[in-house]
Amino acid sequence: MRETETGEPGAFAARSVRLLVIGAAILVAIAVGPVAVGLASAVVLYELFARPYARLARRVPPGFAALITVSAALGVVVGPLAWLGFHVSKRLPAVVATVTAFRAQHTDSLGTGITGRLQGQVAAAATGAADWLPGVFSSLARNTAWAFVNWSIALLGLYYLLGSASSSWPRFARLLPLSPAGAETLRTRFRDITQGMVAGTLLSAAVQGAAIGTGFWVAGLPDPLFWGACAAITTLVPVVGNALVSVPALLLLILREDYKGAIAILVFAGLLPPVIDRVVRATVSRRVGRVHPMITVVGALVGVGIAGVAGLILGPVTLAMFFVLLDVYDKEQVGEQPS
Repeated sequence: MRETETGEPGAFAARSVRLLVIGAAILVAIAVGPVAVGLASAVVLYELFARPYARLARRVPPGFAALITVSAALGVVVGPLAWLGFHVSKRLPAVVATVTAFRAQHTDSLGTGITGRLQGQVAAAATGAADWLPGVFSSLARNTAWAFVNWSIALLGLYYLLGSASSSWPRFARLLPLSPAGAETLRTRFRDITQGMVAGTLLSAAVQGAAIGTGFWVAGLPDPLFWGACAAITTLVPVVGNALVSVPALLLLILREDYKGAIAILVFAGLLPPVIDRVVRATVSRRVGRVHPMITVVGALVGVGIAGVAGLILGPVTLAMFFVLLDVYDKEQVGEQPS
């Protein structure tokens, strides 16, 4: 009788503690929601830079090794963007002058027939683009400011994870309702999936940039290597992607009545990149991270809509880890140990 009386309050206290922890976790999740992309990106960066950090920490003090690793991660992210911004800003006056010249030419006098109507429509599109670009850059500036906040959190989180993740993981794993083997499976699969997604995304961007640069070379446009590199970087921009590079080139060639060059741009920069993206990203993700191609495609589409550029990685990783969790849970339930 005494055991029953003392057992019921104990069970009630345990349930109360669980509810309190769940409620606190929900409140914390709501509070950190605006910077969730930065926190998730910190975990992804850790999986990418943990091994280089471990090698470096054998030669220098851990704190200094973490600082060097974070600086390298910052350079990998900021370096290409700084290079792109510098060179595009140098070429922007010439691009604006070209658009203005064609705008004036085709406003005053349009050709006749199909060619004239086509040039007129392209000139009108160029006029609209010139009026539309300031608003686009203003929106990009706002998004860039928020992205800067998230990337700052990601780099700060990376610094602390490098020094504490190895000791923090065992404590976190004990909280999971899984066996030690199941928890280790989650950790290993997360690392493999993250590395596969990053490798697939970067390789896809590089191959698309090479294809678009080839299109520029075939079309006889100047600086094909530069614009191919720009296309590789802008491939990571949500929604518009490398159209930021290929569409202006296509419009310019049509205005010049260089239809062979326009066809080359249409093929190499319009038709090939989507095929390259799906084939390369899905193939690398499947071989490195053992992720089904549909998970890669659907996860990237959903992730970009939620998290922007980071969603190219976070979306597929989250969706793939959901299915990994289901698989581990299923094996735990039937009493098997996940391999």
